[in-house]
Amino acid sequence: MTTITTKIALSVLGAVGISFLSWTPARAFIFVEPIVTTKNQDILDTKSPRILTDYLPGQVIEYGVPDVANNFLNSTGYDINSLVFDLKTLSYSNPNSTPPFDNEPVQWGDVNGDGKIGYSTNSDLKDIFTDITIDGSIITFSGGVIPNGTLFYNPFATLPNLAPGGGIIPPIPADVQDKDGPIRVAAYYTAIPESTNVLGVLVFGALGVALKLKRSLHC
Repeated sequence: MTTITTKIALSVLGAVGISFLSWTPARAFIFVEPIVTTKNQDILDTKSPRILTDYLPGQVIEYGVPDVANNFLNSTGYDINSLVFDLKTLSYSNPNSTPPFDNEPVQWGDVNGDGKIGYSTNSDLKDIFTDITIDGSIITFSGGVIPNGTLFYNPFATLPNLAPGGGIIPPIPADVQDKDGPIRVAAYYTAIPESTNVLGVLVFGALGVALKLKRSLHC
């Protein structure tokens, strides 16, 4: 009888122990997901796009995400044929947020819940790039083109939502211009030279050859 009672007691204690273990919170990941699509007309109706100018292929810029959603105008003078983003914040801490974060790992992830990373779930927004690859902290969008002079949409979302004022991170004061989130990302693009640029090179090249021939004929 004592043996049976002991077994029952041990079984109960084991079940309680497993329950407590299951309640122990696992270390959370912060997921970041960018998309690159055609223009967002709803946003375009409310504010002007950000203009990308004096921005050269391969030039690295760094900014915070989640960012304030906006359209971008490719005014670089180049057709963009790939976008590369590098997560610079690989772990995040903020004891003053609700909930607090303590060195939580940050990585590219599926924020919009479609089972993929980097693709839009909005039928009004068409993905520009067909090839999205991830190598550690770097995500590359390729297999498409953003022609010079066209609009595109490139927001970043995080899970949980770390946008200022989104419920975890306090709002940023109205007089502060930079209202982007706390996760840092670096970005650059590769490009195809515009046909007008190529034509200009050919024209100048032809003129150079003509002048050289003219000089040689007069020698």
